[in-house]
Amino acid sequence: MSTDTPDEISLKVQEWLRDGPYACTSLDKLSGGTANFVYRGTLAAPLQDGSKTVVIKHTEGYVAQSPNFKLTTTRCDYEQTVLTALLGLSPSTHSNITVQTPTLHLFSPETNTQIYSDLPSSLDLKTYVLKYASAITHPQCLRLGHALGLWTRKFHDWAQAKEQEELVKSIQGNVAMRDLKFMINYERLVQSIDTYPKILEGSRRLFETVREGVRKDLDDGAVLIHGDFWSGNILLPDGPIPDQADQLKVFVIDWELCQVSSQALDLGQMFAELFELKHFKDIDAGTWLIEAFIGGYGEIDEELAFKTAVHLGVHLICWGSRVQGWGSKEHIERIVEVGKDFVVEGWVKNEAFFREGPLKCLFD
Repeated sequence: MSTDTPDEISLKVQEWLRDGPYACTSLDKLSGGTANFVYRGTLAAPLQDGSKTVVIKHTEGYVAQSPNFKLTTTRCDYEQTVLTALLGLSPSTHSNITVQTPTLHLFSPETNTQIYSDLPSSLDLKTYVLKYASAITHPQCLRLGHALGLWTRKFHDWAQAKEQEELVKSIQGNVAMRDLKFMINYERLVQSIDTYPKILEGSRRLFETVREGVRKDLDDGAVLIHGDFWSGNILLPDGPIPDQADQLKVFVIDWELCQVSSQALDLGQMFAELFELKHFKDIDAGTWLIEAFIGGYGEIDEELAFKTAVHLGVHLICWGSRVQGWGSKEHIERIVEVGKDFVVEGWVKNEAFFREGPLKCLFD
């Protein structure tokens, strides 16, 4: 494992780029994400398209914010593979909101460094909603959520097309990230019983069944997904959402957990994070975005709806209960209880339960 300090890594990255077209006069560390060293680089000379900045993502064999947590560097190989392929997926536009992936300008396998197109002065969606909670309107959420859902359905359909068979075979090799996602969700689901025994102990046998069922699902009927699809990996400009007459660009970033699994993992994770905005902060935009997202994504079959509900519940238990400083003990215990209900009722396919609740849009 590297013993370089963050400052030393920053200097190394700048030195690697020094004599090429992506030479930078400065690197500014970007917030968000924990696994990599990510910077906004100010270019010494603009690119041909006029860009004055780029995003630089450098990967080490450990989690950047937790150096003792080892993590294979092959994750950046898979990320560049899928992003290169995604150049063949055209952006998706709804009401002048265009959703797309950033352009991968360069990948250096020798240094595990990637260079992307930048979306300057941007915020991730979670931070954006928290910042503009009092100003964001229902119509704005309808437009943004629909645009995100439309793009996500387009991506999921594209990923299952015959033309992507070789890509899927390649991404199937990203077993380390697939197993990591399973561990931090479904293994942790069962472990969470000991943390909240009064709420979860009665569901132990079902949780163990869920864990084993999802483990089997990893190999049966799985498709290519983003793998870490949540509001923190959606970027949009830091400012009021413009009127429908003006264009807005949105980026879907951070593809290193791309894997072959169930679409429910993408949908459930996104919806859980949006649900938390309403649960902890009483921000209606969280609920509005879920409903609009489903409107854009379009009809899903009952099987996927239940799997999405289950994963949403798992995420609330495993991650919603760990949001630092967001709520009281009662808030946290309630999110665990809600998550338990989603897991249990989703696993037994109790549609009547969801018809009256916050996930009714999944079953309309």
